[in-house]
Amino acid sequence: MFKIRSRFVKEDDIIFISHLDLVRVFERAMRRGNIPISYSKGFNPHPIMAFATALGVGVSSQGEYIDIQLDKEVHTEEFKTTLNAVLPKGLKIIESKYISKDEDSLMSIISRSLYMVKFKITENIDFNVVHAAIDEFLSREEIIEEKEKKIKGRKYDVKIQRKNIRPNIYQMQLLSVEENTVILKMNLATGSVANLKPEVVVKKLKEDSLLPIDVESIRIQRLELYKEVEGQWVTPLDVLKRI
Repeated sequence: MFKIRSRFVKEDDIIFISHLDLVRVFERAMRRGNIPISYSKGFNPHPIMAFATALGVGVSSQGEYIDIQLDKEVHTEEFKTTLNAVLPKGLKIIESKYISKDEDSLMSIISRSLYMVKFKITENIDFNVVHAAIDEFLSREEIIEEKEKKIKGRKYDVKIQRKNIRPNIYQMQLLSVEENTVILKMNLATGSVANLKPEVVVKKLKEDSLLPIDVESIRIQRLELYKEVEGQWVTPLDVLKRI
């Protein structure tokens, strides 16, 4: 048994498929490329592979990850070339490395994401005004997100859940304000312990700062996923136990 970890990009029209459809695309590519992927045992065997985190529909990425279990070893360059030849436009394997059998799963180690976020503002506002609004926004100890949650057993009743998302915003850097387009870089909590979506942050920024943000114009690109190793933030391919 061999396990291979790969970094891939997701862009163009393929960003509009769901995570479940993405899984199916990779399964089909494995078959078309005759990749010797391992299958689970039992009545309904399925390919053994796992993604780091699900990416929202409409979000592009330069740093997604997948672990795939193989029955026999394939050279990493051959694996990458073969898979790229059968993957649809918009999906491309960038790098692959073999990992040890006891390597922690991607889902369990990822805790941060780096994003590039763009959106329109409906008035002419210069860089300094937007920068000041973001500084004030981040200076708060609490940034409260409110969600409606249905009460189990009560068809029409909901309760409001309030959550402080400020601890999950690690960085929010204003890069530019040009032609009413704002570009930000965000470093946010991602994973099973805490998870924060960039669009939630932008909507709260609009609500709390009164910046005239067109939330329908939000465009998001994930740049990278990170795990923590001895106090340092590294990608899932940076530090691996070798076989």
